[in-house]
Amino acid sequence: MFRIKNSIVRKIGITIFLFVLLIFVIYYNFLNIQIKSYLEQQGKEQLKNESEYLCAEIESYLQKYIVIVEQAKMDSEFKNIAKEVEDRYSKRENPTYAKVCDKLVDICSLDENIAQAYIALGNADDLITNIYDFDMEPDYDLSKREWYVDTIEQNKTTISAPYVDLITHKTAITISAPLSDNNGVYGVFGLDILIEDINTIMNEFNAGINSSVGLFYNSGRVLYYQNVNDADKTEKIYIQDIFDEEIAPKMLSGESGVARYTDQGQEKYIAYFPVNNTHIIVYNEILRSKILAPINQFVFVNLLILILIIFILFIGLSALEKFFSSPLIMICKQMQNFTNERSIKLPQNILDRNDEIGVLGNGFIYMIKKISNYILRLEQKNQELYDAKETMNKERLRFKTTLRSLGDGIISTDHNGNIQIMNDAAEGLTGWQKDDAAGLPFETIFRIIDEISGEITMSPVQRVLVENEMEAVEENIILIKKSCEKIPIEACTTPILDDAGNITGVVIVFRDCTAKKEKEAEISYLSYHDQLTGLNNRHFFEKELKTLDKECHLPLSLALIDVNGLKLTNDAFGHQEGDKLLQIIAETLKLSCRKNDMICRIGGDEFILLLPKTNRDAVERIMKRIDFQIGELSLNDTMISVSIGWDTKVSLEQNIMDVYAKAEEYMYHKKLTESQNMKKKTIQTIVKTFHENNDRERIHSEGVGEASRKIGEALSLNEEYLREVEQAGILHDIGKVAVDVELLKKPGKLTSSEYEIVKRHAEAGYHILKSVDAYANLSEYVLAHHEHWDGSGYPRGLKGTEIPLVSRIVMIAGAYEAMTTESNYRKALTKEEAICELIRCSGKQFDPRVTAVFVNVLRSQD
Repeated sequence: MFRIKNSIVRKIGITIFLFVLLIFVIYYNFLNIQIKSYLEQQGKEQLKNESEYLCAEIESYLQKYIVIVEQAKMDSEFKNIAKEVEDRYSKRENPTYAKVCDKLVDICSLDENIAQAYIALGNADDLITNIYDFDMEPDYDLSKREWYVDTIEQNKTTISAPYVDLITHKTAITISAPLSDNNGVYGVFGLDILIEDINTIMNEFNAGINSSVGLFYNSGRVLYYQNVNDADKTEKIYIQDIFDEEIAPKMLSGESGVARYTDQGQEKYIAYFPVNNTHIIVYNEILRSKILAPINQFVFVNLLILILIIFILFIGLSALEKFFSSPLIMICKQMQNFTNERSIKLPQNILDRNDEIGVLGNGFIYMIKKISNYILRLEQKNQELYDAKETMNKERLRFKTTLRSLGDGIISTDHNGNIQIMNDAAEGLTGWQKDDAAGLPFETIFRIIDEISGEITMSPVQRVLVENEMEAVEENIILIKKSCEKIPIEACTTPILDDAGNITGVVIVFRDCTAKKEKEAEISYLSYHDQLTGLNNRHFFEKELKTLDKECHLPLSLALIDVNGLKLTNDAFGHQEGDKLLQIIAETLKLSCRKNDMICRIGGDEFILLLPKTNRDAVERIMKRIDFQIGELSLNDTMISVSIGWDTKVSLEQNIMDVYAKAEEYMYHKKLTESQNMKKKTIQTIVKTFHENNDRERIHSEGVGEASRKIGEALSLNEEYLREVEQAGILHDIGKVAVDVELLKKPGKLTSSEYEIVKRHAEAGYHILKSVDAYANLSEYVLAHHEHWDGSGYPRGLKGTEIPLVSRIVMIAGAYEAMTTESNYRKALTKEEAICELIRCSGKQFDPRVTAVFVNVLRSQD
């Protein structure tokens, strides 16, 4: 023990040994906790997967018999005999009895495990089996047979609990299905299936796994247990006889699971899974020691490695002591002698060494010579440290000045959480003065609550000091100022660490996030609302539709509303008027709907209503109210009209998108019948209003229509064509409704930019008329009525016969009417002057042939 105390090498060796041993113990405990936990989890997963696989194997085994039963229950002869036989003593008198028996024989021959096939006659309380002469005992009662009662009550294919067949003395089950039609159930078709092959499945499965599996009925009787001898298999064994009273009830609960239990001092894991649609339960168990076996081998290998490390450590320390420790002790003793003898006497063999010991010995001798010099330098260093301290004080003052000037609130505490530093911004945010807050606990001046729950939250400083969080970021919190005013803030807390990593204090930086919260609220509002109408938008609709598509909201009605003539309004009066139309519709929908109804704008002219807990009668009343109220409205003296389609989801099985599609289909059907009529009336109203507000345009349009008809008559056009020509002449300037009235009435010539605006009336008129089927042909004529024969016209630069004939007629008639009518910026030409101008522009602006015809018409009027 003395040698250990006086040898640093030995101390290092013992320390390294203990450290390695400690690491091994910690490592072993880690394996014991983590790896064991992992292996146990993997073992349970394997048990579960093997049990589920075995359940699937048994289900697959039974499926082929279920298919046979499902096919047999559809046999019309089986149904008829079950329906027709009223008495067990007259069953063989039925003409199909022999044929039915033959079919039952054929079914039995399908598989060697089919012990018997039969039909239970509900009316006769008897059986027809695959044995022709077979009769049941007189006291046989179907109502006491579990398989029969279950099938009749459930009215579907059922599988009975296993039992011992009276004929073969083997384990069997009954698979049965009802024989029925639309009038009721008349009997049951059944198969007795021997399930001895399941033992073969179990044996093969046991041979391929480390665990052991078994089967038992839900009554508790064991069907297959690996540890039961063949001689004992005739005896009834119950699950309660094998497993303790804690695990057995869980296995018989009808639920699947994995459990751990102790059997005869050995810990085991067991997984139990019921086989679907049967009374059979599969279990799979394994010793816990088998699951953990890999870890023991792993620990043994690591133990050998530890022993090897210790041996190498021992060899290394011995060499270290001989070549390093002993010479070092000698050098240290000589250093002790220096204080008394003022000299160092080291063996020459140490000084001659070229390794660290030789360097150390020579270094000590050299060091003595330098000590005096070091004392002088030490005094110089002390002066430098003093200067550095002064510099640090200046830096600290600069830091405080910077801290106070920051816009974010900053508070610094000591390691006890008491206030030390507080800047001006923090004073403003908390309402506390620095002098009043100094030395107080942080929680006194920094009271915060959760923004959502309103509950007091833990101080971020305490989270750092008590829970050792390296950084705490706070969001969704409210700071209660000294005046009790509440403001939302964001905060970040960071510990102050010394060189050793110990927490000596905490710094918290926080700011008022009121403006940020308001901006986030605004963004959130805009993401779910339509900016024009203030209604909910498509994003909100799609989200809310998923929320409402639940049984608690049924009946759920959807109503699609499409604004008729929005494009026509935009083209005729501008998009601002179109926006007004949408806003009027939106306000009307708000007034017409109930408080809980949801109104969404999902497209340019499409609205949708979500009406929870609203049946078809209620939604129809609401839609009639909306239709009536909108019908009372008008914009720019034109009627407002919408097309509405709706449908109602009344059951959870209905697909909500099918309901949407039906409502949409109904809406479009109504739009086909309503929209065109509305648009036609709108155009008539537009023309009437335009002419009432601008008498010069009315006279001009009527004159152009009359002149166009005369030209058409001179060209020998038929009556239908003449009506089109006249109508085109009257409507050719309908696009001017989209032009500012003040511009149309402006005295003097138009500027180039103003003229460009007026030129757009041809395209505007085209779009207005195009939207109505009755005026579709006229739209093309109106679009081209300013095209010139030489291609210099607008808007498309057509030339020659590319320009429709009606457009060429309206062009020359309109030019003539304009020249012979006085305007704001020029006097009217005489008839002859106008004719000369027409002839001059023939072949350039006008069609030469139409010009010649029109000139003849004008001169013939003289």
